[in-house]
Amino acid sequence: MFGKNSDIAAPDPQAFRLDLNAHQRLESHFHIVDQFQVFIAGSGTIGRDEVRLVTVHYADHHTGYGPLVASEQGLSYLTLRSKTDAGLVYLTTPNVREKLRPTKRRHRTSGAVALSIEPVLRNRTELTVDTVIEEEPGDDGMNCKVFRLGPNMTTQTPDPGMGGGQYLIVLNGALIHEGQTYGPFSLLFVRSDDPAPTVVSGEDGLELMLTQFPTEDDWMRSI
Repeated sequence: MFGKNSDIAAPDPQAFRLDLNAHQRLESHFHIVDQFQVFIAGSGTIGRDEVRLVTVHYADHHTGYGPLVASEQGLSYLTLRSKTDAGLVYLTTPNVREKLRPTKRRHRTSGAVALSIEPVLRNRTELTVDTVIEEEPGDDGMNCKVFRLGPNMTTQTPDPGMGGGQYLIVLNGALIHEGQTYGPFSLLFVRSDDPAPTVVSGEDGLELMLTQFPTEDDWMRSI
């Protein structure tokens, strides 16, 4: 969806969708860049936490998590990164500690986000904003919110300069951006030095998720 698969870290954003088959298992591992995962279909578990439509998981670079296990219905999720990863590192890798780097080891899993049914979304008359992952002390701007708009409404998203970049994910309805219409599960990436985008909903309304990365630490700035 953004960027490309690579075994070399790069400053370009990287986002893709992954579909796990029934009962498929991805063993515990870490990545060398910060990332969000947004679970959009099926169900399963990540470590001890249940995930389903729509659950959000965040992990700092060099922070282990997992395993990821799909249920009998399978499991689909978006992986969102502000910079390109060099590939996962399994925690069972020999001498894995030598591959680690200093990190705050933040690792959060949200509760499930309910989406509005079509008549409710279409009849919304006011903007509401739900906090999905709350910024805690020391989070350096990392958080996740959902904006719920009725038809043909406009709002300004938070300043991306408060963190390390943002993804905007269309969950429901449609987003109008630069004359184009984007439905579920389209993405926009906003760099930390970009202006905050103006969000315009389609004629049936919009439910839009915003995932904001933490301000980059020395490691993330070095990529």
